[in-house]
Amino acid sequence: MSKFNSKNGHDRQEDWDLWLERYRSDLELRGMRPRTIKDRTWLVSRFFTWCRPLSIESPHQMTLDILVDYRRFRVGYVNERGRRDTAFTINSHVLALRDFFKVLADRGAVPSALLSALKYMKEPKLLPKFTPSHQKVMKLLSTVPVDTPLRVRDRAILEVFYSSAIRREELANLSLYDLDIEGGLVCVKNGKGGKDRMAPIGAHAVQWLKRYLEAARPTLMGRNDEHGRVFVSKSGRPMHPNQVGIVVKRWGRVAGFEKSVGPHALRRSCATELIRAGANLGHVKDILGHEDYSSLKSYVQLAAVDLKEALRKFHPRERGNRD
Repeated sequence: MSKFNSKNGHDRQEDWDLWLERYRSDLELRGMRPRTIKDRTWLVSRFFTWCRPLSIESPHQMTLDILVDYRRFRVGYVNERGRRDTAFTINSHVLALRDFFKVLADRGAVPSALLSALKYMKEPKLLPKFTPSHQKVMKLLSTVPVDTPLRVRDRAILEVFYSSAIRREELANLSLYDLDIEGGLVCVKNGKGGKDRMAPIGAHAVQWLKRYLEAARPTLMGRNDEHGRVFVSKSGRPMHPNQVGIVVKRWGRVAGFEKSVGPHALRRSCATELIRAGANLGHVKDILGHEDYSSLKSYVQLAAVDLKEALRKFHPRERGNRD
């Protein structure tokens, strides 16, 4: 069969793949992270898989009813374990499709009215996942016996995570040129959304970072060519984000945490402690690298739990004093 036809310039069977590549290119131009690009395109491809048995071979065939039916399908979908998807998972599909069809609409390929069929589900208001308190984080830090270069590295990793609230990938990608040790700053390059930002690090984190850079990292590097990454493996190679996560989880287990603790838990702890201490929400937003304040809601909710507990403990009416 010819790859092209006179009606639309290419075989309709290839329409979905063509538009998926255009969407992928659009995400790259917007500076999205590779993981985000992979996830978004995979979610959109699931929609294509659903469409093809229905002989829907092109975005040009799309209607409001088709998109409503697909959203209904996702809501009722039961996975291989016999469970329905959560509202969060369903909304991930909706977000990807809304973004995909917005790109098509901006290019005039489909009407923008199609987006009205892709409504988000209301998600339950949940507090963040396990967020260790300051006391628990201090226990985690003190658990690391800094008697080898690798353990000094691990302590530095934990200190930087808790102090700066940077993400796993951001820490793994830090280069020596991104550090302003004297100024107590790290330059996070190509963070979420492809944006750069400056993240502050506190005095304790700076102290451990200096110790690692001066005493531990040269030993780990050995004869390896200098690549410029801050955190390296025992063989001197740049650490993968997954390796960074394993470091945090391993010391969490050693510290006796009942629940698994990873880099994002330390990020949540940092944000929550800042809010508990009365930090300006605008400053917290910028430290975390968020676009808007909506992402801070869960941290504010968690901090509010402390206020409710304080009310219960110290308000005279709550303590049983009826006077």
